[in-house]
Amino acid sequence: MMQRISAWFLGLTARERMLVSLAAALAGVILLVYGLVLPLGHALDEAAVRHRLATEQAGRMATGLALLKRAPAAAAPTLAGPVDQVANAAAQEAGFVVQSSQRQGDDAAVLVIPSARPAAALVWLDGLAAKGLAVDQVTMTPAPDGSVAINLTLRRGGVQ
Repeated sequence: MMQRISAWFLGLTARERMLVSLAAALAGVILLVYGLVLPLGHALDEAAVRHRLATEQAGRMATGLALLKRAPAAAAPTLAGPVDQVANAAAQEAGFVVQSSQRQGDDAAVLVIPSARPAAALVWLDGLAAKGLAVDQVTMTPAPDGSVAINLTLRRGGVQ
């Protein structure tokens, strides 16, 4: 194949060889520019934009963290009664049936809920902090019907 092209090229006149060489050089330059230089330039421009956006976002996050550090601490909610009564009332508000509730001193209680939907139970547990309760220990045992049995120990929020 190369011999045929070489023979064809040598068969051209000097002027034709110069024109074919010039056309090949121009085609090579065009392929280089459009095939390599422009795509790399666009990639570098896009990388610079992504870097600028990431830097701006990092600055906003740092500013937000600084504002959070300077913000006054939120006051812990106060408990509106004995721990076991508040926990029972919160469980009943959420639609759970409390099987047993045992007070453990002035600042703690143990609750047993025999059946609850897992998602609803987790939402309820998360919301206990707003009522002034802290969860010390939770045991969730799955049941065959998709519900869970919950044994939990609660304490007054802010008490260690």
